[in-house]
Amino acid sequence: MNEDLTKDVLTSLAQRKPGTSITIAADLANDNLNSICCISLAWICNGNVHGVSYYAKPPAAEFTARKITPAMVSQSPSFADLWDVEIAPLLKGEVLSAYRSEVLFVSIKASYEATRTPFHMDDTYVRDLKFLASTYLADLGNDSLVTILHYMKIPVDLDSTLSRAMACACGIDWLENNYPVSNYGIPLSAIMTGALQSPPPPPPPIEEPPDTPDEEEPPGKYARIIQYTRMGFIPFLILCIVLTVYYMHRYTTLHQNIVDFSKYSATEAPKQEHPVAAGTVFDPDATYIMVRGTYVILDPDDIADFLQAAQDQNMYKIRVMVRAGKIIIFAAPVRIAVTSETDERGFVAVKILEGDYVGTTGYASANMISK
Repeated sequence: MNEDLTKDVLTSLAQRKPGTSITIAADLANDNLNSICCISLAWICNGNVHGVSYYAKPPAAEFTARKITPAMVSQSPSFADLWDVEIAPLLKGEVLSAYRSEVLFVSIKASYEATRTPFHMDDTYVRDLKFLASTYLADLGNDSLVTILHYMKIPVDLDSTLSRAMACACGIDWLENNYPVSNYGIPLSAIMTGALQSPPPPPPPIEEPPDTPDEEEPPGKYARIIQYTRMGFIPFLILCIVLTVYYMHRYTTLHQNIVDFSKYSATEAPKQEHPVAAGTVFDPDATYIMVRGTYVILDPDDIADFLQAAQDQNMYKIRVMVRAGKIIIFAAPVRIAVTSETDERGFVAVKILEGDYVGTTGYASANMISK
């Protein structure tokens, strides 16, 4: 990139509204995750979308991309050189966004380490368009990029990395203007360890072999040995079934933990343009809804600790509170009843009316409760 263009990019990034993100999109030359050949950045500045693209020369000359050819990247640097010199300085300390960030950042790491190792990037917060859209837009039908952007009436050229990055930036901006997502983010370190990946399906159950009619005992000296072998096989089979059930339980528990953690995205209580005032009274005879990604704090003494951890972006402390059972994070919309007025911190007492935690009481931010 020439010096004038670099200066223009830095000036535009500096003029962004605080808290807005930089969106990243990339194209692979082939099916290998280490073959990024084009990467684009986009952002919103002064009400307009801006963007910039870079070419990189992948380690292999195998190209299956529809719009990028070997000739277009023949004079380009390796992805590691491009990342260190041009891209990393622009992203340092910024909030990032992407569509399917769990695939994008794994590809960035693999492409970097194809020529240089190890890859390092300071931990930051990422707003994932796919995750946020599937959380807040219940009538999407599916969570493909085309479907999401069509719902928002945002045009996009799927063959252009820059067009996808700019459309994704507009999509994040659309969500920020319509929903309380400006303070949401998933740590990059959690994404790199698979927090947004769907857990694999459980293994199929073990089918016991069908019963077979008993065969006649063969005469001779081997008859008794065969009889003892059959008798010993039954305890062995029971032991195998017990061990299988145990490990399936461990497997399910492990992946349930991953799913619960992947649903968490709030770094502090969601805010709205017109927050619920202290002392607001909810109808005690009505039922309300808390959507996916919202939370309930079980003990009122833990509210101050949670809000302080959210303000400090102390994800470790919040994860500890979740794992200790002090906070419930909803993976799907749940009906609740509100049993108190809104206090000075914006929290109300609630009772969960359905789902796995039916009957449980706790405290929720009034801004997360909808009719």
